Amino acid sequence: MMETTMNNLPPIRMLVLTLTGRCNFACRYCYASDVDAVDMDEETAVQAVMMAGASGERFLLQFSGGEPLLRFPLIRKLVHLVEENHFDAQMQIQTNGSLLTRDMGRFLYDHNVGIGISCDGRPAVMDRTRPARDGSSSSKAAARGFQNLAQEGIGTGITCVVTDDMVKDLPGIADMAHFYGNVHQVGFDILREQGRGGSLHEPTAADMEKALEAVYRRMNMLGKVTGRHIHFTQEDRVERLARTGNYEFPQCYAMNGEAAFIDVHGYIYACSSLMGREKYLLGTVKTGRDPAKVREVGAFIKRAMAKCRNCEYFPLCGGGCFSRWLDKEGRVRPSEAECAMKKFFIRKYLEKKGSAEA
Repeated sequence: MMETTMNNLPPIRMLVLTLTGRCNFACRYCYASDVDAVDMDEETAVQAVMMAGASGERFLLQFSGGEPLLRFPLIRKLVHLVEENHFDAQMQIQTNGSLLTRDMGRFLYDHNVGIGISCDGRPAVMDRTRPARDGSSSSKAAARGFQNLAQEGIGTGITCVVTDDMVKDLPGIADMAHFYGNVHQVGFDILREQGRGGSLHEPTAADMEKALEAVYRRMNMLGKVTGRHIHFTQEDRVERLARTGNYEFPQCYAMNGEAAFIDVHGYIYACSSLMGREKYLLGTVKTGRDPAKVREVGAFIKRAMAKCRNCEYFPLCGGGCFSRWLDKEGRVRPSEAECAMKKFFIRKYLEKKGSAEA
């Protein structure tokens, strides 16, 4: 039986659908590599969307995987389902870009589905960190996706994963963002110690700060040369927190009981990084979320992240990410690289603000 509004559950404000566990890449750090290499059935996907839309509240709907574009026909159906039911859904897809055709890009753009492409920088770095399963060049495949969007006049964002063995190559992401010509935003995702990421390490705080400074300088230099300004996701977030004053972990829907991350079998977890961990299982699409589990997991995450509130940067940070603080042994510890990244962009925001007011 589907969950109803009678159980005093918060509305779902973030719904992430793992449409498939299959992927044509074998990224070295993939936290979802343990997901079964099967597809979510259409009935489960439809039920999940209907469950999130039942409250009438606005929610974020993200198509995920594996590589979600392997299920593009299902994505089409779900987009039409959202539109036909007039759900207030902000739709997004995060893809490796290799399967992205002009027709796909046009459909997603015309139906207001935001497109994000995972990219780690220059071709040599991409081919090393995000190898294609068939041995071909992943960077060339992703480049075709960027180019197909550009030919349709469609912009995209980039998400770059950062590990200790590629942090020194980080400035290359500025080169690629400007090279493609249709990138409007770049964001960084610190390694999560799940899946294949459990065998890798996040960068040190010092290395992270040094790399970000190099990226920032290079992005500014290229911006002056090209006349194009590419935003940093983390810097935009600082500006938004300063403007709204909503700095109590606004990004952590799991803490607030408002998240539903659905795996390929229809199990609901508090976060995509927590899939497969019984402790964070909230229910199933068929039965709905268990109110007691939603409260229990939310309270645990809130306690685990409490030390953030004692940090002087908290009002412009909003708190750390629980899934990055949770290590492969199940222990919760601060991510020094994440803290260094957030402090870096807070300082950049304050510097700009000070210059504007001078």
